[in-house]
Amino acid sequence: MKKLLAILLVAMLFTLPVMAIPPLEITAPKGTPAAIDGVKDDVYSDFYDFKYVEQAADGAGGKIAVAWDDNYIYCYVEAYDKTPFHDNATDWQTDNVEFFFDWNNHKAVSDITNEDELFWQARIHSAPGVNDYGVTAHSNGRWYKDADWYDGDNLLIKFVVVGINGKADLSDGYIIEAAFPKAVALTEGKVLGFDATVGDAHDDTSRYSTAMFYNGEDYGMPSDMWTNPSALKALMTLGAAKAAAATEAPTEAAPVAPADGGAAAVTPVAPAQPTAPITGDAGIITIAIVMMIAAACIVIFRRKSTVK
Repeated sequence: MKKLLAILLVAMLFTLPVMAIPPLEITAPKGTPAAIDGVKDDVYSDFYDFKYVEQAADGAGGKIAVAWDDNYIYCYVEAYDKTPFHDNATDWQTDNVEFFFDWNNHKAVSDITNEDELFWQARIHSAPGVNDYGVTAHSNGRWYKDADWYDGDNLLIKFVVVGINGKADLSDGYIIEAAFPKAVALTEGKVLGFDATVGDAHDDTSRYSTAMFYNGEDYGMPSDMWTNPSALKALMTLGAAKAAAATEAPTEAAPVAPADGGAAAVTPVAPAQPTAPITGDAGIITIAIVMMIAAACIVIFRRKSTVK
């Protein structure tokens, strides 16, 4: 019986890190890019990586930075896709980046067409293909020009696609910078459900891979963000503007006159050494602690079982 309890305890402990994976916390600084031109302005956040590639491990990866102002959410994505392909007759099977916004973070699963839930998906393609794809999108299940980001025939999403390293053929990958018009009032401290993915297509058959923030299965949710707002794996908090970087003049040591009365010598000042980065991953640390606890429990049970 004690051995069975020990096995169950160990199993429970090892499942805790999977069950407790929190959503990715993304903070968007307040600020307006100078232009939507494929250049990462200082107003953007640091990058957040798409760490997991679903379907094919050698598929395209990437990273994203975000910002906001009173009228738009801004996203800057670098997609590392060395196999450009844009000519599939099905739009989602071309190279693209998809963006998902659960504007009020309701995570409603039952009815994504419910106007009160304000769930948006936008798929921006890396280049127009044979069907002239640029953006395919839906707002609460309404596709294309019925969606909230159209004013008649005018697309309200602002975006640009440029090749990394200036390559027009996108052979080094591509950058998408986009501005998404607000669906609700945007204020500092507001939290949105959010996700983004990089879709990689290699030929005219199907999507080859999808790069994501997390492994959807390990996260405990399916990777079907396009129909399931509760599967979004990030929370975007609208933060304050980034503080301007302070600049200081370098400090020099006072000149020291030599004993022989010659010209004063200046003792050079060694440059300040950067603080060593904090290493380690919270998830890895958690797993290590759990493993230590589990091992200790096994030892205790074994000792008890040997006592007569």
